[in-house]
Amino acid sequence: MKTPILLAILAITGVFAEVNYDVSFSAPGYKISGHVGHTATGLEIPLSFNGRKNKGRDLYGKTIDELVVSVDYEAEDRLRVSIADKANKQIPVPDSGLGLRRSHVTSAAKHTNYDFRYTNRPFGFQVIRKSDKEILFDTTDFPLVYEDQYLELSTAVPDDTNLYGIGETTAPFRRFNEHNSTTIWARDIATPFYENIYGAHPYYTEIREGKSHGALLLNAHGMDVIFSKGRITYKVIGGILEYYFFVPKDGRPNSVTRAYTDFVGKPFMPALWMLGWHHCRYGFKDIEHVNEVVTRYKESNIPLETIWVDIDYMDRRKDFTFDPIKFPEESMKALSDRMHANNQRMITMVDPALSTNDTYEPYQRGKEMDVFLKNNDGSDFVGQVWPGYTVFPDWWHPNATEFWEKEIIDWMHRLNLDGLWVDMNEPASFCIGSCGSGKQNTVPVLYWTLPPEEQEKVIAKWHEELDATGNSVPGDSRNLLHPNYAINNGAGNLSDRTASTTTLHYGNIPHYDLHNLYGNAELELTKNALLKDRPNERPFILSRSMFVGSGSKVGHWTGDNHSTWAKLKSSISEILNMQMFGISYAGADVCGFNDNTTEQLCSRWSELGAFYPFARNHNNDASSDQEPYLWKSTTEASIKALGIRYALLPYYYTLFEESSTVGTGVWRPLIFEYPEIDAYAANDEQVLVGSDILLSPVVYENATTVDAQIPPGIWYDYYTNKPLEGPAEVTLDAPLTHIPVHVRGGAIVPRKTNKYLVSETYATPYNLLVALDNRSEAKGRLYIDDLHSVEQPKTSNIHFEYRHGLLKATGTFNYDEAEHLGSITILGAKKLSTAIYNGKKFPVKNKHGGVAVVEGLDIPLDGKFKIKFH
Repeated sequence: MKTPILLAILAITGVFAEVNYDVSFSAPGYKISGHVGHTATGLEIPLSFNGRKNKGRDLYGKTIDELVVSVDYEAEDRLRVSIADKANKQIPVPDSGLGLRRSHVTSAAKHTNYDFRYTNRPFGFQVIRKSDKEILFDTTDFPLVYEDQYLELSTAVPDDTNLYGIGETTAPFRRFNEHNSTTIWARDIATPFYENIYGAHPYYTEIREGKSHGALLLNAHGMDVIFSKGRITYKVIGGILEYYFFVPKDGRPNSVTRAYTDFVGKPFMPALWMLGWHHCRYGFKDIEHVNEVVTRYKESNIPLETIWVDIDYMDRRKDFTFDPIKFPEESMKALSDRMHANNQRMITMVDPALSTNDTYEPYQRGKEMDVFLKNNDGSDFVGQVWPGYTVFPDWWHPNATEFWEKEIIDWMHRLNLDGLWVDMNEPASFCIGSCGSGKQNTVPVLYWTLPPEEQEKVIAKWHEELDATGNSVPGDSRNLLHPNYAINNGAGNLSDRTASTTTLHYGNIPHYDLHNLYGNAELELTKNALLKDRPNERPFILSRSMFVGSGSKVGHWTGDNHSTWAKLKSSISEILNMQMFGISYAGADVCGFNDNTTEQLCSRWSELGAFYPFARNHNNDASSDQEPYLWKSTTEASIKALGIRYALLPYYYTLFEESSTVGTGVWRPLIFEYPEIDAYAANDEQVLVGSDILLSPVVYENATTVDAQIPPGIWYDYYTNKPLEGPAEVTLDAPLTHIPVHVRGGAIVPRKTNKYLVSETYATPYNLLVALDNRSEAKGRLYIDDLHSVEQPKTSNIHFEYRHGLLKATGTFNYDEAEHLGSITILGAKKLSTAIYNGKKFPVKNKHGGVAVVEGLDIPLDGKFKIKFH
């Protein structure tokens, strides 16, 4: 959504701590002290500090002398290595939906794809792939540092390895691995390059010589992850070192993602309507403005499935309220009724921060239930967000579920909404500390509206007041406000622009230990509320802040991007990262959120955005209008690209089903499909939708061609059906309203006839696009269900195969209400004359370039069938 200017805060705090890329080689590490025990799941190794007297102790915190290493052979392709303090005082990621539910295996996997080895003194370990003896993770040449507020562990990697992941940040997909630091600390900021932003994903995939593996550090504390030549170094300011390694037998990147999502949870399965085109605007002037946009989309024949309303609708920016003048309740209800009458959808924004105005009922109810974050003295922590002074629900409080369920369910009913959009949930706060304590019912200024010198004074005063409350909490000796190791947080101090790290959650747990989990915890309660209200309806939630495993519950947009060519290009790598993190339903604000777009940029972005897994145009109140119908070229580009997306909805839906069961991404980088071709390692300007559709968008201003890499095999131009033979590097024509799209030879792609709405599109017969490979063969799959329910008693999973002129459909056919198969188009075919189905002959039309089409089939998809082509 929206991010205020940070210049004043940055001037006061100095923005970043200087990145310390060094390894703490002065640290003596740890040694095995005692018996290495065998457990039902692996090994248990006792460690003690390896130093003499005080040498190498307390580098940034208090050294913890006794540790326990738990090695668990959890699955054939998954190894857990946890290094925890013996006293269990460090705070791990909670084993619940508020953090991440663990697997809890009871016995070791009998056969594994990896070996685990360790050294005694100093202690170090290696994870080795059995098939080729490749050492995947190796700490043996680096010290282990384990202090209450500083953990450090390094692994050796080849100098030229390909590393992907560690986020959330805006950066190229292949990470620079010679001198690069990524900070993880959830933060409200408008997506600057190379800085920490909204989510926390301490996970990477590595590809070496065509083989891949993955590593997750399951830790929710702030950290710097350093990619330096020959090593990766983790520097973490709390918690434990709980590592998971993913080593699939075939060593393929998509298999690594499958193994990762086996552990963190498969991406959620969206309802079909969620795959349509969405539109939003922060800055809708009034309800008439929203209605006008819906009307003009229809008049321009640009598909629109869902309209979104940002915080504009609220009474003074308060959740669950209506602006009585600009967005009165009856008019908002009328908009919802209008959308649903036309088989369209409606979504509104909900932020976690709640106004402290004493007439605001949600605040009063929460106050009575005592569900808000606390200060050291037991009073409510009061920050500042859009409604003014605000409190923040503590999702760990026993009463939080009951409180939030009522607010969410009542709101959903009030407008008959189709889903919710959760923003500002890092959590964001515009001030520093509990700036609103004792100021109930007053309206604060937004500091960035003050003159620069006044901003500096206000921010300095906030810092002074926060420091005066103490740098820790009762019973805790840690310096929570200013730990000795300062991660490279782009906001400056850890408490800047968010809840103070000394703020208390239920059980007196400091926010310092749970900050990166706040958004994920809110999503857990919100998802459960929606399911309680509509138990068999797939819930729609889009969130800004995410954590490991959040993709199993909700979708994500990449936040407050900018209307620039650089951000258009980077949207590809950002979405590819989300796919790797197990967040398949992801997208970026099409045409950009901040700044003013241009016709050319918006046209190019609309072409690419039409293929995002989550596709939405959205911008802010300070930017010029950017509805696609405002420009002729953008209208044409949108209709053309969305026409392809809607025609491909059966393919997209099948891919999402694969993602929700197997775990692979809907969008995929070329290197994940072709890891043996190192030339694709840094390609983040093209993308594969599944394995069969190749997108080659224009991402540079004034370009009318694309220099594209064509993978091995035949690839057919989606528009002209003309084949290209790969591997090859080619220049593709791409006039302003055109995005090059190619279909892989060897694929059978299920399609529909595109219409204005998703439901209208899906009411048309299926058609198959059979793209033959060099052997004149092709395969494909189609998944069918009722398109919206959580539980699916009847589904169809149909496998198509074309070989030697015979098309066969096999699989399961339990969903008996599917539309029939109406036509088949074959690319790369020799001249055909007849198609025979159940003894009936159908004429085949042959078109230029080896294209054969048979129409009028009307084949029910309720059982196996064969079609013979002559």
